[in-house]
Parts: sequence; structure tokens; C-alpha cells
Amino acid sequence: MELWLPDQIAVNDTTNALIQDVEETARRVAEHRPLPPEVLRRIEDELLGERVYSSNAIEGNTLDLRETVMVLRQGIAGIAKKREATEARNLGNAVKQVTQWIDGGEPLHSRDRLLQLHRTILVDVNDDWAGRFRDRGVMIQGAKHQPPDHSLVPGLVERVLEKLDPPAGTNAILRAAWAHWALARIHPFYDGNGRIARLWQDIVLFQSQLTCAIIRPESRRNYLDALGNADEGEFNPLVQLVAERIASTFDRYLVELGRTAAFAEWVTEVAGAIDERAEETAALAYQRWQRKMEQLRREFELCAARVSEASKTVRIQLGPFPIIERTQWQNIRNGLGASKTWFFKLDVNAQGRPLRYYFFFERHYATDLDDPGDRSEHRVSLSVSEEDNTGSGVRLDEIPQCPLTIREIFVVGDAFVCRRVDPATGSASYDRDVAPLRIAQDFIREVVLKRLT
Repeated sequence: MELWLPDQIAVNDTTNALIQDVEETARRVAEHRPLPPEVLRRIEDELLGERVYSSNAIEGNTLDLRETVMVLRQGIAGIAKKREATEARNLGNAVKQVTQWIDGGEPLHSRDRLLQLHRTILVDVNDDWAGRFRDRGVMIQGAKHQPPDHSLVPGLVERVLEKLDPPAGTNAILRAAWAHWALARIHPFYDGNGRIARLWQDIVLFQSQLTCAIIRPESRRNYLDALGNADEGEFNPLVQLVAERIASTFDRYLVELGRTAAFAEWVTEVAGAIDERAEETAALAYQRWQRKMEQLRREFELCAARVSEASKTVRIQLGPFPIIERTQWQNIRNGLGASKTWFFKLDVNAQGRPLRYYFFFERHYATDLDDPGDRSEHRVSLSVSEEDNTGSGVRLDEIPQCPLTIREIFVVGDAFVCRRVDPATGSASYDRDVAPLRIAQDFIREVVLKRLT
């Protein structure tokens, strides 16, 4: 393949002007160095989330910015999209790894460093190829220029890395854009090439006292077109995109540095008032939800006791667990999950045949059955599992042709809603504004009449 070198790249007046704008903005930021620690920490935290989100989103990862930041701060536990959450965690670790290398003044542009960073990106995602060059050909759908044969990859990578020690007379922005293109063009790995190319671009920028160029997912089409133009030797679109994104990041520093003490105090005051109200609202919502759920459990206790008293063959006993605390309740609502969320168990025995049901809390995921106005509110629902003969719990939704129709119970406003499933058709429906006594009666009736007799 033809590997254009940095000193072979011709840039036009527009590109030169944008490069000069970046250099001027960098100089203005440098006047404030050393930056206040709280400002630096705040900006770096924000940039980490945006860098990871944007780079992964370009590759098709569907986590949004909020979910990405949540993974970076709290880990992947409780996130439903495990692979995508792992990708976010890994890329966050890779960014931090690069920062440590740069802060430590360590040599960067080596094959070992490249493979080490790639291993960090793919660990627990594609372990077979993490930290390894590809050993066979690959095809990029829709690309005019395909990656070189795998046998050429090690030599081409070494050639790129040798060119990245800052040579005199080569602009850092131009060199960073070239490194980005070259690694993407060589496509040295089976997976992770785009993320590696964007990371290595930022390494070059940081080494020259510049900042990261965050290419936003909404610019994906322009970005891919710019890489395609570079394949033909036309680097101006790519260099301009990188320069624009560097300037945008530097602007974040200038805006943050320009805030006055009075403004910071105002923000603190307003945010504090909002947080206080949000805290009060959340506390009240939890208390109301807790009362409703305890009311439901009391109705189950009542029905269990009455049936046991009246029947000679059926015994039903309810075993309560402490209701989840507000922190667990909030974590479930936020999609983080929680452990030990049992609310009560129901032991049913008819003529010596025992069954046990666990009622436990989890997040309610809205479907087309939910009213549009209710879908924006995250809810905690009560789901049911049946203990099998091994002592393991199986969700009713996972039991083939389960005759029990009630599968999920949650609260909307001040009313109970039941999700029911028709055993014959498998179709779901909602019972709205249903009394808790009826929920208990219907469930126990179905267990006794359809599951035990």
C-alpha cells in the first residue's frame, strides 16, 4: 500500500489558518497554567466521558453519554448491555493508561506500547485477539482502498511509529492527523482499529502540549469521508476536522477558566436548591411506593392465612423479607441493579405437594403497553419466580406454558398495575388500577387451581 508520509502532505490556506487558531487558543490556555486543580479535574472528568462515548459510538456502541459516564464511575455491574459497557470501561482504562504514560514522560511510540493499549481496549470483549496483530486478510465494506496483506502489518506499523517522534518542521496537528489516518489505513487488528487510531492521535497531541480532538458521532459521515480523502492523498479535510475538534476542547478550558467566583457561588446556590428539592421529591416518592408495596404484602398475608384456615388440604405461608432501602430502590430505577431484592416468599402446599414463589424487585422496562406519558419515569416492579426441584428460582416468564398469568406488579401514580400473560397465546396485557386484594386473590387462586391441582 502507499503510505503517505507527514512531510509529503500539502495543506491549503484554510487548514493553515485553522492550525494557527489552535496554536493561539493553546497559548491563551497556557497563560493560566498551572490550572486550578478543581478546574482541571472537572474538565478532565467531563472530557473522559465524552472521549469514551464518542469514540465508541462511532464504532456502533449504543450506550448514551449518561450510561457511559455511569460505567466509568461505577463499573459495569447492573448494566444490561454487558459487552457495550465493557467496551466503555476498557476504553476509559486505556485513556487513563495513556495519561499515566504521558505524565510519567515514558517512551510512547513503540510496538509494545501499541499492543499493550490494544490489549486494554479488547480485554473481556475479544480476548483471542487482544494485543495481537491480525494474521490474515480483512475486508472493509464499502472502502475503495482495502487494508494491506497481514504479512505487511508489523513493518508498516513500525514505520508509522518511527515517524511519530516529533521531527523538526512538522506541525503536531498535521502529525497527529497523519498518525490517525495511517493506523486506520493499515488496520493492524481484527477489532479496535478506530479506537486505537483516535487514541494514538491524541497521544501525539498531548506530547506537544495540545489537547484531545473529540470526533463526535454526529460527524461520523464527514469523518469517514475525510479518512477516504486521505487515502487519495488529500489530507486537508481530516486535518481541518482534527484542528476544529482541538480548538473546541481548548474552548472548554477557556470557558471554565473565565468563570468568576460570584458565578461559581451562584451555581452552587442554585444547584444546592435543586438538589434539595430533588432529594425531598425522591424521599417522598420512595415512602409512597413503600407504603403501597407493604399494603400489597399484607393482602397476600391475609389471603394466605384465610385459605389455610378454611382448607383441610392447602397450607399457604408467607415469609417476609425487609423491603429494599431507598438506595437500592434508586439504583434499580437508574438501571444499576441491586442484590438481595426479595420482598416475600410464598410457600404453598397442597396434599403434600410443595411449591415456593419468590416476589422480588427489579426495574420495570416500558413497552408499547405503557402510556406514553409514563415511559419517561423509571419504575421498580415486583416480579415472581418459582423455585424448581433443584432449589433454584425460575422467573415465571421463563417457564414454558406457565399457567400463572400475573408476571409483574408495579405502581403508577397511586394505583397498582399488573402485567398479565395469556398462557395460550403468550400475549401480554395490563390490568390497570387493580386493587391489591384482587392481585393476591388472583395469584393464589391460580397457584392452587392451575399449578397444584
